[in-house]
Amino acid sequence: MLKHDPNAWEEGFKAGESSARLPVRCPYPAGTTGAWSWHSGYVEGDAKRQGYSYSRGALPKEAPSGGPTIA
Repeated sequence: MLKHDPNAWEEGFKAGESSARLPVRCPYPAGTTGAWSWHSGYVEGDAKRQGYSYSRGALPKEAPSGGPTIA
């Protein structure tokens, strides 16, 4: 079972959503929960920026018991 890091996900979402098209690098070490969460958020933010369907539902503002769970 994997859990997102809500802060890293939000940072990734904002980076993907940004219209500044500078090369964006994930600030988290490869293979960590932070990196996985950041990339997941980035994909959703980029989809939003391009006008595609995206989801923010996976990360409620206040996640119960330590964060959302992805099974």
